[in-house]
Amino acid sequence: NAHEAKIGKFKDAIVPNTNTSRDFIAELESDKYDDIKDKKIITYCTGGIRCEVISAMMKKRGFKDVYQIDGGIVKYGEAYGDDGLWEGSLRVFDNRMVVDFSDHTKTIGECTHCGGPTNNFENCARAECNELVLICLNCKQDPDLLYHTKACKAVSKSKVN
Repeated sequence: NAHEAKIGKFKDAIVPNTNTSRDFIAELESDKYDDIKDKKIITYCTGGIRCEVISAMMKKRGFKDVYQIDGGIVKYGEAYGDDGLWEGSLRVFDNRMVVDFSDHTKTIGECTHCGGPTNNFENCARAECNELVLICLNCKQDPDLLYHTKACKAVSKSKVN
């Protein structure tokens, strides 16, 4: 999804503008990708499970030549490190949040606030939001920058006053 691809993706990948795999169904049905239905498509995801579901959905909707990476990006990274077609870090869904495949991983993420290089995600400071903010370690020092959106910040600040 677009969120994960902010810090890591395959070179020249088409990244759907979706936040979840479920959101991808609407993207498929929008005819947005009809021009690639006859091309070879390789789906990818962290561990390989979401890819199988997405690949099946794509085939059901008329995509002809769809594959997925066996074992997902994790297995690909173990095999090729940063010397293959993957660029950046891998967003994982445990306490690590981010995995690099080598000591020379390219940082492709950009801080939401200053645009500097980062692969650091932090939870929005508004507890009810629970969205992640891509933020560099320097900007992270300013508590006012730990909000997912200006609206989240405004709601939080209004509760304090």
